Amino acid sequence: MNVRYGILQGTFWAAMCVVIAFFVQLFKACGYDTMQCCVISACGTAALILSQPVWGALCDRAKRVRPVLLTALVLGMFSSLLFLLGGRSIYMMILGVVAFSSTFRALMYIYDTWAVRLRNDGAKLEFGITRSCGSFCYALTAALFGLAIDRFGTGIIVPVFLVLALIVAVITMTIPEAPPAVRTDDRVSFRRGLAGLLKNREYIVLLVSLFLVFSASNGFILFLPYRIYELGGTDAHYGYATFVMAISEIPALLLYKKISARISARTILCISFFFVSAKIFSTALFDSLTAVILCQLFQAPSYGLYLCAISNYIPTVVPRSFVFTAQTVLSAVVAGLAPFCAYILMGVLSNSFSASTVIGAAGVFPLLGCGLMTSFILISGKKKTAAKNL
Repeated sequence: MNVRYGILQGTFWAAMCVVIAFFVQLFKACGYDTMQCCVISACGTAALILSQPVWGALCDRAKRVRPVLLTALVLGMFSSLLFLLGGRSIYMMILGVVAFSSTFRALMYIYDTWAVRLRNDGAKLEFGITRSCGSFCYALTAALFGLAIDRFGTGIIVPVFLVLALIVAVITMTIPEAPPAVRTDDRVSFRRGLAGLLKNREYIVLLVSLFLVFSASNGFILFLPYRIYELGGTDAHYGYATFVMAISEIPALLLYKKISARISARTILCISFFFVSAKIFSTALFDSLTAVILCQLFQAPSYGLYLCAISNYIPTVVPRSFVFTAQTVLSAVVAGLAPFCAYILMGVLSNSFSASTVIGAAGVFPLLGCGLMTSFILISGKKKTAAKNL
């Protein structure tokens, strides 16, 4: 099961990489300027905000998760065809990005949550191992695809994506799920569950913290190519940077089990937020292509630790019957609302400031998120101690 799900994660993230990691190159090849790129990206993330909780709720309510995933995959493959018409009109490109973000892209955290569900249902599945396959394939794809785009152009994006997405769909069909009768959790309505999430103080603090952290992180990802171009780099250098970023996640994913035995998941989240800021600041400060590429090694203690910590933390905060929705509402903030705000703000700033200045300004927000989460941990810890002393 680990091998099969590892291949599934690897292929899914390779497919995600050839589109998401090279969105800027695709937009620029169609003749759009920096501000237009930011507007197109913002429209995609707005669609993500609305669609991810819907897919999460469908997974929670469905007897089996697999048919929901297959539906989203097929719709995502059809939506990618609109990218071929994006050069004719910015509205067609926006439509394509919105459709893609509402379907295939919306699954980015659902496959992680499905792995946790399968493991809880008795499957012999190790999250860290299978998710590290996703990071490795994302890294390898980023490095090779950057070179391929330099040679063949952005016209290869859609065909390569379609092949990979088809493989994802085929492997998804082979993943066994527990029969519906085995599931004993009481399912709650979407409205009732969402109301419960909004009353959950710990979950709300997490949402706000993640909004601050990922506003900066997503803005950083969008402006990393511009930073590399600013230093005289090419798409190949961007591919190398993305490779270093993704490959560095693997040690953190594999070592997480040992780390979590000594440190709680929410403390690990605070540590990861701090290193997000370190990655952003260092990328903005160094004026060497080699140094900027090496700065992406901070991805290990930032996003690498975050991936495992968040998947283990969410089930301890919300009921099992609403885990998919809780994860996708969170994902809507992380990959939807946060980048939407970041793209607009950083797009406006890019008209007056260099890429390094815009990236550097973003580095403050993860520190604010880290401070908020740390303060909550300390305050809640003091309250528990006081309650025990009564």
